[in-house]
Amino acid sequence: MAHERITPKLLASFIEYAIDGKVTHMEWERFVLQHYDDPSLEKARSECARVMGGYAEHKSVTENREYLLKLSKELRGE
Repeated sequence: MAHERITPKLLASFIEYAIDGKVTHMEWERFVLQHYDDPSLEKARSECARVMGGYAEHKSVTENREYLLKLSKELRGE
């Protein structure tokens, strides 16, 4: 199955969705486990992985919510 290219806005949407722990294992692999050539995407991806932990540990990240929302806003250019 072909996926659409991951853009900054698509990664931002994933981060916003993931904040509440509502991602599937497939989504986690698609957005967090792959590495990006684009420096802003890679920074957000690595920070998301660091803050949220691995998929097995992933749950709601209330204490880091504001930081993750800041990352998503940066990706959206806000």
